Amino acid sequence: MVCLICSEGAYDWNMSKTLGTAVEVPPYNRLGVNYHQAPPRKVSGPIIDAHMHAHNVQWTGRFLQAADDYGISAFWTMTPLEDVDALRTAFPGRFEFIAIPKWQDMNSTGEFVEDWQRRVEGFYEKGARLIKFHMAPRTQKKLGATLDHPAVRGIMRRAYELGYHFMSHVGDPKAWFGPGKAYSPQDGHRSFEEQFPMLDRMLEDFPDRVHVGAHMGGCVEDLEQLQRRLDRFPNYLLDTSATKWVVRAIAAQPSEVVRDFILRNQDRLLFGSDLVVGEKHPYDHYASRYWVHQKLWETDYRGESPIADPDTPGGAPLLTGLNLPADVLEKLYRGNAQKWLYEKVLGRCFRFPVPIPESGPAPTATMAACKAPVPELTPRA
Repeated sequence: MVCLICSEGAYDWNMSKTLGTAVEVPPYNRLGVNYHQAPPRKVSGPIIDAHMHAHNVQWTGRFLQAADDYGISAFWTMTPLEDVDALRTAFPGRFEFIAIPKWQDMNSTGEFVEDWQRRVEGFYEKGARLIKFHMAPRTQKKLGATLDHPAVRGIMRRAYELGYHFMSHVGDPKAWFGPGKAYSPQDGHRSFEEQFPMLDRMLEDFPDRVHVGAHMGGCVEDLEQLQRRLDRFPNYLLDTSATKWVVRAIAAQPSEVVRDFILRNQDRLLFGSDLVVGEKHPYDHYASRYWVHQKLWETDYRGESPIADPDTPGGAPLLTGLNLPADVLEKLYRGNAQKWLYEKVLGRCFRFPVPIPESGPAPTATMAACKAPVPELTPRA
């Protein structure tokens, strides 16, 4: 498939046809959307992206150009420990940091675990209070461990003692599981259904801490299972990150069922993109994710997604807008992050990191309702 392009980043099909220059369709814009013209928002005010990956000041600056255009004001990022100070200095107030190991060095040796332990302490010293445990099937195989492994459990316990709250990546798209697929039993992978008991045991062992289930809990294809987990564990939240996965899974289900699930759990959802800052990513790559999320949550859009998705049956990814009410969007975009991440995890209120121009949106009632900082946690003996 090819499209006609007049200039990188901004697409004009009429002008392109006049110029007659054919190029391959970029995977982030298979429909020729002009992402530089951000659609008007259904609700005003800053948006908090609770799940993304920033590093490298120069590349992050390019990412922020798109984020600013789409009203994304603050971010919770999985950033290498070595990059935290530079990002904090370059973009004061915009980023909160989630503790992670040095994943590029991941292996099953004790040396990796020891370095992970040092990083837990290092992130804590830099103010991080949320720690990520990534345990997708591929990670389990490379690490030679699950969430139940004694070494992983030791890191959890130390994080708990320090006062951390938790984030987890458990599961992966259901389409990746099964014979002949990425996670086949022939390669030693457990089934999709077998991914989640270890998560439940983790939730049982640390019930008093906030726990963010990344990518809709890794289980957006099974809303009944998600509902049971949300009902059972009152401090368990979901973020909406992993754009292609979430869009694909929502489009595959009756929209009224998904919408009812969102409305029922409107106090337990955090907006997230899972965008990863990269050297070669142009403006349109970043903007495409925010454009699609806006259409998904704010409108009744029915049609194809502009983002290519090789996991979509038939090859044409669909986007089904849920057209959520304004008060639910307020919670999704910032109110829930205020309550759960800033107040409960950090013990402080969210502060607008970017000045809002006089002609721009005013702070919302949701953000103005921040309570006093929560007391310091008392770790278990």
